[in-house]
Amino acid sequence: MGSQVKTNLQIEAAFLKVGSVALIPLLALPFSAAPMAISVILFMCLWVLTIYDWVTFRLPNTITAAFFISGLLYIYTYVPSQLVDHLIGAVAGLFFFPLLNALYKALRGRDGVGLGDAKLLAGIGVWLGWAALPLVLLIGSLAGLAYAFYLYLTKNDTIAMTKLPFGPFLSLGCWVSWLYL
Repeated sequence: MGSQVKTNLQIEAAFLKVGSVALIPLLALPFSAAPMAISVILFMCLWVLTIYDWVTFRLPNTITAAFFISGLLYIYTYVPSQLVDHLIGAVAGLFFFPLLNALYKALRGRDGVGLGDAKLLAGIGVWLGWAALPLVLLIGSLAGLAYAFYLYLTKNDTIAMTKLPFGPFLSLGCWVSWLYL
């Protein structure tokens, strides 16, 4: 079987296996003050990005660009008075991970974060604004650490060199922040 076919099958299998579990956070929506239709659009964008990153360790430009543009359309249409705060969030999100990666590379001699995570955080900055980014990063980091600890406990092995996709954890931070900010 060709590698592209195998990758496609992996992505499809991940959507089927993780799909029902990934939809559980959507159940919190009725208890949120966030607008329902916009929330569903945001959730579906985050869900697709999560599954894709989980399976391939990549966040493609086309998907992150669609996420970014949908956030701009939301802000422009529903809260245009907050456009500047959300654009600042996009710029802050875009530059945070490359700066963090430069520091990590200086210390460890290798890359630690991909640029897909930066583009995702820029999209999150557009959707939520700059003030929400610290909470998104905190929730995402804590969730990622909890998962890494789970791997450590179940594999009884060091995880210092294990690759983990960070996009799913950023998406979780975005979703929780969207619901409760």
